[in-house]
Amino acid sequence: MSSAAQPPFSEQTGLESGDLLQRDASFPRSSRILDGAEFKLVTSSGRKLGGRFFLLFARQVPLERSRLGITVSRKVGNAVVRNRIKRHLREFFRRQRPLLQRGYDWVVIARPQAGGAVAAGLQQDLVKLFAGFVHRD
Repeated sequence: MSSAAQPPFSEQTGLESGDLLQRDASFPRSSRILDGAEFKLVTSSGRKLGGRFFLLFARQVPLERSRLGITVSRKVGNAVVRNRIKRHLREFFRRQRPLLQRGYDWVVIARPQAGGAVAAGLQQDLVKLFAGFVHRD
């Protein structure tokens, strides 16, 4: 990666305490990865970290923003459970987006264990995964 000196997630965020910022209240279509080919590109050539409830892939791209792709299969649960997890993921990314280094595509894949997790557990796992990229650069 060309910007190895700049971590994809800011170390000055207070993520250890799970604090979330309320800067931008939108999650526009331009902040989402929607194309299957782009998902495949991130998962095949991006860096990967695994947590208790999620797998996180990150790939540096020549864009001025960060984008998020979400995959929640039927192994996780029924439609209600899958949609709940997707809402948590989008909300986490929306609130943390100002702290993310620009120019990264992120793909989050929910593990089957995520279906039975409480919101606090999902958030804690996401904080650890995103913060893990700081320590790996």
